Amino acid sequence: MAIKEELVGIVGSEYVSDEPETLEKYAKDYSFVQPRMPSYIVSPKNTEEIQGVAKYANEHMIPVTPRSSGISFYGAGIPSQGGIILDLARMNKILEIDGRNKKVKVEPGVTWAQVQDELEKQGLMVCNPLLPHPSKSVLTSTMEREPILIPKSEYSEVFLTCEMVLASGDLFWTGTAMGKGMKGQNFPDALIPSTRLFLGAQGTLGIVTWANLKAEWLPTMDKVFFMPFERIEDVAEPIYRIQRRMLGNECFVLNDFNLATILAEKWPDEFKSLRESLPPWTLILCLSGLHRLPREKIEYEEEALMEVASELHFEPLPTVAGIPGLEATILKMLRKPWSADGYWKFRYKGSCHDIFFYITLDRVSEFTKAMNEMAAKYGYSTKDIGVYLQPIERARVCFCQFGFYCNPEDTKEVSLVRNLFLEASELAISMGGLFTTPYGAWADMVYSRAATYTAVMKVVKNALDPNNILNPG
Repeated sequence: MAIKEELVGIVGSEYVSDEPETLEKYAKDYSFVQPRMPSYIVSPKNTEEIQGVAKYANEHMIPVTPRSSGISFYGAGIPSQGGIILDLARMNKILEIDGRNKKVKVEPGVTWAQVQDELEKQGLMVCNPLLPHPSKSVLTSTMEREPILIPKSEYSEVFLTCEMVLASGDLFWTGTAMGKGMKGQNFPDALIPSTRLFLGAQGTLGIVTWANLKAEWLPTMDKVFFMPFERIEDVAEPIYRIQRRMLGNECFVLNDFNLATILAEKWPDEFKSLRESLPPWTLILCLSGLHRLPREKIEYEEEALMEVASELHFEPLPTVAGIPGLEATILKMLRKPWSADGYWKFRYKGSCHDIFFYITLDRVSEFTKAMNEMAAKYGYSTKDIGVYLQPIERARVCFCQFGFYCNPEDTKEVSLVRNLFLEASELAISMGGLFTTPYGAWADMVYSRAATYTAVMKVVKNALDPNNILNPG
């Protein structure tokens, strides 16, 4: 029997496609990863159908690449060896919301827009990255360890436990999800192997069917401060002091390009004027209170913030560049995905290519200078680099993201930015930047420098997927 007929027997004729127009949509994304056409798109609706597809593919050595997001930026869902794309978007149910235990159980197709809107009704949220795409799968985002805006250590790991289908078609559970006598508990490391083994695996070890994610209570009161800086060298110490005193919730830094991109309502005129008026760097800090004495909490944190500001000679302000209502505008954005037309990273030229890694805050200026020098080498304007800095775990480390923009219809510009992207990535790695999700061309750069780690990864891969069918390559 033909492969398509077998797949139709598992999920139904409406949910298997080999139409060239459909395959083309899955062959590429917004990254520089080489496009590759899959042979089939299969859209299961439940765990049993995923098991059926996995068993069949494993028996016939057919590659399977799972995808759950409606949009992809880094090439992780492009099938390097063709085969089957397993589109999990139909599995988009929020299975459980448990406010008492602060968790939400979701299927892989649940998006950021969906989960935040539903949780808000119960006064909850999942701590999110900076303005994720509304079609981005919240499960994928948390599995890929995208950094959240709140640098509290206790908030840092959103992904708790899950159920997954292995390459053989067998079911597997992580953490307390494995122990049926532990119903209601959500400890990722309670049983071996830990949930952490599968985070960042890009669908190479299993296909997640549901996951428990950490939820947090929405604050009942907030107060946002904006701290402008002329030099990146002056940003690190204020963040260290603020986080050492455990002040606030959301805390992050944007350069003028990124902040203008986010705030501009009338494009491109307002964007241009904002770029000229905004400070080069803005540290944004949100002081928040929950249900118990929120006003008093914000008052003592504000007092402590002003002490730090006085010591280091910077000024926490209610706005920057005289923008009216900026606090309210930012608050609407902090705990939601991007909501305006056209994703914010596509507003400038139509595509954005981010280089992101972890370093310590005291080295941010060094890496910023290196990225600027590399851009200048290629004739790319340093004013067109979008920079986002996210302290992690009370500023123990810092997530750094440098965005380079190009018009996807301009082949010359795309080629320039691609070459810049590759050389700048190599430079950042050689300087000590930690790339924890080595997508696309980063894989060779990272794994060639970590022979022992790579060897261990291959042992784990061989144990869980001996036929190498899950997202091979």
